[in-house]
Amino acid sequence: MQNSLHRIRIQVVASVLGMLCLVVVTPAALRPRYSDEQIVSRAELIVVGKMKEGSLVFVPQRSASGISWEHHLELLIAEVLKGQTSGTAKLVSVKHGLTPLVGGCFSNQFAIITAVATNYAKDSVIIFDTGSSTRPLMAITGDIRTNHIWLLRHEPAQGGNSNILSVYDPEDIQPLARRAELLKHLK
Repeated sequence: MQNSLHRIRIQVVASVLGMLCLVVVTPAALRPRYSDEQIVSRAELIVVGKMKEGSLVFVPQRSASGISWEHHLELLIAEVLKGQTSGTAKLVSVKHGLTPLVGGCFSNQFAIITAVATNYAKDSVIIFDTGSSTRPLMAITGDIRTNHIWLLRHEPAQGGNSNILSVYDPEDIQPLARRAELLKHLK
């Protein structure tokens, strides 16, 4: 038992030190912001939907440029606002830099992230912007097990599976309260 605890402590310390090394050698990056007009025009499909319970999957990726990851989830579609889709469910990719935290925590073999606030429901799934190294960890959604507006698109230049519609930027997932503002930009 004590041997196991010692091994776990060593793994945690090694992970934290590894992340600190990445922070030291990685230049600061400020994520660009996009207007409502930009996000609506570039989206191939805009839907109101929520994540299917239990469908969130971590997908590690290795490339010549290093280690990365994304998440896949099944989106249950309540309404289509732009574009067309068959069926009421769609596989969606949440790209690196947008990180779903379950109950305020995320951990894998590459990173350990914990939200500063501890008042998240145990099973809540909230997406945080982890792609801006010059800003503090920031929630960009409410619990995605409830309906949000998803602005989905393909962006093969970003890498990954180009067959799956994805969200890349914090603006690509919006609260339902922003529906009227976004619909003004539909052509």
